[in-house]
Amino acid sequence: MPRKSLLTIYKAFLRPLIDYGDIIYDQPHNESLCEKIESVQYKVALAITGAIQGTSRDKIYQELGLESLRSRRWYKRLSCMFKIMKEQAPSYLLDLVPKNNPIIRTRNNSIPTFNCRTDSFKYSFFPATLNDWFNLDIYIRNSESFSLFKNRLLSFIRPVQSSIYNISDPKGLKLLTRLRVGLSHLNEHRFRHNFQDSLNPLCSCSLEVEDTTHYLLHCHHFSHLRINLMDNVKTICNDFETMSDNAKRDLLLYGDPRFDENKNRFILQETLSYIKNSERFSGSLFE
Repeated sequence: MPRKSLLTIYKAFLRPLIDYGDIIYDQPHNESLCEKIESVQYKVALAITGAIQGTSRDKIYQELGLESLRSRRWYKRLSCMFKIMKEQAPSYLLDLVPKNNPIIRTRNNSIPTFNCRTDSFKYSFFPATLNDWFNLDIYIRNSESFSLFKNRLLSFIRPVQSSIYNISDPKGLKLLTRLRVGLSHLNEHRFRHNFQDSLNPLCSCSLEVEDTTHYLLHCHHFSHLRINLMDNVKTICNDFETMSDNAKRDLLLYGDPRFDENKNRFILQETLSYIKNSERFSGSLFE
């Protein structure tokens, strides 16, 4: 199935089950439980992208535009507090916010607080979330609507998804993603992740390290394929020759915001053709 469809299925049917009751159990003494639940989303991200176990969680979330569940719980707690403070929630919840308790005075306002004698109560929903609420910028707290408030919070925690420009090529996209996140068959990737059969990060073609840049731009084994790749990309990107190696690598992996979707799709499809025709990733990852 297309990556977009798989991601939609996860968000619509699986994540709501994970989210259930999360603002209640989100406490330090439940850290072990929270990590287990986070591992569920991580494994889903691996399944959707075809990335390899051990891939950086941050990188794989960046690829899909997913915030961590920890950040999501922070966002959901504050979203609930917004409704309470704006009197959009039942009155019995608003009544739980202290009004006559001791307060912390700041230059701008008085912040109601709870008297917390135990850590268990201190990190429960109302004391912890109320503290987070008043630590928010007043511009965010005074959002005109609930949807605007949520969007402003999400801008802090949700990474910008790495686009695949509606390409439908599951096998090719799996290999492309592995290059993007830095864990693939390449020797430098395997060596950096401590594969037992990888004694050094060098490429078999020379004394250069076999990283993503070397594979795409320099490896002698794929010179004939690279000529076709570069010639085709130059028809879209006129200044390709003058770009740095890092800029060339990023262009081949991610496209360029200067170009429209059709041109970026063309560039990524050329990269996918290069990756598949090179057969560098056709063998077993574990030997």
